[in-house]
Amino acid sequence: MSRSKTASKQAEILDAAARVFSARPYHLVLIDDVAQAAHVGKGTIYRYFETKEDLHFAAILYGFDALAEALSEASPRDTDPAVRLERIAHEVIAFFRERGNLSKLLMENDRRFEARTEELDKRREVLQRLVEECLAEGVASGVFRVPDRTAAATLFRGMIRAAVESRNPSDTPERLAAVILHIFIQGVGRRSA
Repeated sequence: MSRSKTASKQAEILDAAARVFSARPYHLVLIDDVAQAAHVGKGTIYRYFETKEDLHFAAILYGFDALAEALSEASPRDTDPAVRLERIAHEVIAFFRERGNLSKLLMENDRRFEARTEELDKRREVLQRLVEECLAEGVASGVFRVPDRTAAATLFRGMIRAAVESRNPSDTPERLAAVILHIFIQGVGRRSA
């Protein structure tokens, strides 16, 4: 008797895989470890994923997709561009705070995935594109002056990544997002009199 695959079971497996793969180096993780964390049998894992590498890669893509969904819900297009930038920063920071296991997994550059770079790049581009679009709208409305949107968006993402890695307990997502936006828009230099 063959059991059918379900999206909810796959999500449970991918959540467990993200936790397990982010806790230990890839070569030390066994499919049994993921099965135990997901409360399923090893055979169930193999019903969904052919190899450990496929499972690892799917967990990474799953994380990127969950982040993209959270961002699309949090930053409506009819909002002021500066407010949208702050919401984007807040959502990314909060997303990784709630799912600490994913930040390590998504930020690693694993050589095993060189053949799948295109798929990973598509997922990584979602945040870049959101920030670039927001910057373009800000330039069009006169709120921002950005000579190179791609470079500015990349730097903004770098600020968010640094905030995600912040380990200061007083650094809430709200506070960090506000600081990022202030520094990004106002800079850190002293104003001349």
